[in-house]
Amino acid sequence: MRILIINFEYPPLGGGGAVATAHIAELLAQRHTVHVITSGYADLPADNVEAGVAVHRVPVWGRRDKPTASLRSLISFVPTALRRGRQLCRREQFDVLNAQFAVPSGVPAAVLAALYRVPFVLSFIGGDVYDPTKGTSPHRHASLRWLIRRLAGAAAARTAISADTARRARDLLGVREPITVTHLGIFPFTCQPTDRSQLGLPAGAFLFVTIGRLIPRKRCDLLLSVLREISGAHLVIIGTGPLAEQLKQKAAAAGVADRVYFLGYLSEGRKQQVLCAADAYISGAEHEGFGLVFLEAMQAGLPITTAGEGGQADFLTHEVNALLVPPHDAAALAAAARRLMADADLRERMGQENMRRVRNYYWTRTVRVFEQVLQEAARHGKR
Repeated sequence: MRILIINFEYPPLGGGGAVATAHIAELLAQRHTVHVITSGYADLPADNVEAGVAVHRVPVWGRRDKPTASLRSLISFVPTALRRGRQLCRREQFDVLNAQFAVPSGVPAAVLAALYRVPFVLSFIGGDVYDPTKGTSPHRHASLRWLIRRLAGAAAARTAISADTARRARDLLGVREPITVTHLGIFPFTCQPTDRSQLGLPAGAFLFVTIGRLIPRKRCDLLLSVLREISGAHLVIIGTGPLAEQLKQKAAAAGVADRVYFLGYLSEGRKQQVLCAADAYISGAEHEGFGLVFLEAMQAGLPITTAGEGGQADFLTHEVNALLVPPHDAAALAAAARRLMADADLRERMGQENMRRVRNYYWTRTVRVFEQVLQEAARHGKR
């Protein structure tokens, strides 16, 4: 197949959704011709081949940093992506188009599909359906709900990264067409013995780790409140974002700055080393459309405590491989964290179950389901 993927974010821009798109594109490129249209930034090349994928970066306005997109950059992506897409569609004769994120990516994808009579697949990623921390979240606005319903109706097929995301697209946005759940995945890695001192981490302390962009939805401030209630625990925060300095100030104000380690952006290898050196994974995120970070923690054999709502419910089961608590509940999260600290047998049992369960979510397996949706759309068009 000849595939065009449109996503306003692609590494090094964005978060988990961008990284997932890159992995999908690179795996598909092993068997198909794949092009990606995404946002430009600073001195990133306008056209480049990356891991077999032809990446086309178009101008956007108002993007201030790599981790987060501004509303202005999202809006300006639509016309520039459409312009580049018309050039590529005329030249490449694509078999299928894919929009990663219903908005804004779905708009140029739908227009291109109509202009060039190419089927397109609309992929719901989470924040394009529901983000409880954003006033611009589509579920809050009738105009965006209407637009996404129109896009979903025009698509040859629709996918969602989790059952939670699919349910919210139906219940909150009113999408009535069938939605296929196509999970994201990870690449397996093996933990090696790691000296914490080489990572700048305390050797004898109980170490929680969390990964994510430092944005309101991830609720790292909740983790600082939890840490204040638990003596002896230390917390590693991996990720960058606009709240970094604010969180450091909050850690100091809470009296836990000496037990919090802000590591910023880490390479994949370094991130895996830190995961393997930790004792447990903790997340205060208000909502995750899927939760790739949980799969990474599972691969490292870590027990997990987090909120029980979101895409992670597809693979995290309370008392089996995680301790799940209500969202926003710092007291419940602190109690779960204390329980993990106190019970080595529980940590071992959950860690082993996570290492067993995560095998179902390796990219080589999950991308096949997504590939089948694209192939069926290319063969049969709108369904």
